[in-house]
Amino acid sequence: MAATSQDPHVNSSYSGPAKEVKDDVDALRSDIASLASSVSKLASEKVGGAAGEAQAMAKEKLGDIESTIRQNPTQSALIAVGVGFLIGLVLTR
Repeated sequence: MAATSQDPHVNSSYSGPAKEVKDDVDALRSDIASLASSVSKLASEKVGGAAGEAQAMAKEKLGDIESTIRQNPTQSALIAVGVGFLIGLVLTR
């Protein structure tokens, strides 16, 4: 069982090298917590930015598809029927 600063069996009066090691470990824990927080913030910013870009690109492509459908409604309907027929064939097998 590892001794922690919250362990009642550990003597709270450190001195000399033991105190220095404890202080170093406490500082290291603090630094790791700070680093983890920074990495988390950076990752959420990057993911949020990428998601926003993907959403904007999807909206743009959807607009392009809508304009193509409006320009060629018959062709679009025939393509939709063909895709539906192929999906039906795949699902019945």
